[in-house]
Amino acid sequence: MKDYLALTCEEVQKLDREKTVLVSVISPIETHGKHLPFGTDVFIAQRVMEETCKYLEKDHEVVKLFEIPLGSDAQPVFGSIWLKYRTFKNLVLEVGYSLAKMGFKYWIVFDNHGGPRHQLALAEVSTKLKKKFGFNLIVPFLHIFQEMLNDSPEIGIPAGMNGDVRDLHAGTNETSLMMYVRPEMVRTKNLPRYFPTKRTVLGNLLRFLKTESLAVTVDWINDSENPYYLGDPSLSDAERGRKMVEYHVKRTLELFEVAKRGNYTPPKLFNRTVKLLLKLVQ
Repeated sequence: MKDYLALTCEEVQKLDREKTVLVSVISPIETHGKHLPFGTDVFIAQRVMEETCKYLEKDHEVVKLFEIPLGSDAQPVFGSIWLKYRTFKNLVLEVGYSLAKMGFKYWIVFDNHGGPRHQLALAEVSTKLKKKFGFNLIVPFLHIFQEMLNDSPEIGIPAGMNGDVRDLHAGTNETSLMMYVRPEMVRTKNLPRYFPTKRTVLGNLLRFLKTESLAVTVDWINDSENPYYLGDPSLSDAERGRKMVEYHVKRTLELFEVAKRGNYTPPKLFNRTVKLLLKLVQ
């Protein structure tokens, strides 16, 4: 894997545009309970990128871009750092413009953050870059997160432990991932299951609009007893984390093949009403 920052202008010009795959990690700094570090999403995405590139390098020139430890909709609690939706969207879009204008065709972004406006921004940038330049911004986690929410049997991990609506943040799934990826950074896993018990007015509106994951998130962040995680860290284990990393790698390689055939599009995340609400409420 080559490091973009270490290359010269001449070396970049010589890269075969058909065979070159740009990769980078884009995920925010975010509070993950008292048991996982701020960089949890970044560390997980880094490992998935490393494992994926072992396969990509067999047939492609892989170039690692700079890391962007930023994003939108991080947990709104002490320690988190995030950008507004439009700021984040423009940041990624302008990087994409630069890459597309240089003639590159593929940029895989590795991520592990399910913030709604974070994902919406990445999906919209992907669509815009494809329409304007034929450039493929591939964001596997957009697809994987939807599969997690829908308890896809392909993941091979039981519901409630795979990052679904009952395990949205720093619960069984993310703690298992960190136990596999960076075990020395897991302070403890002996924490009880947490799920919000009180429903908010906005949460009920989002349920009416058929967006249960957003409804649960709103109820959770408005709970005065919110422990900054949602799920059951006590059930986590490194083997489950390994399986999830393998699934991320598998899906990334599948989506890259789709992009090479010219058919990659990001998933449709929300209906028009929910999109409008997300953009109005900052």
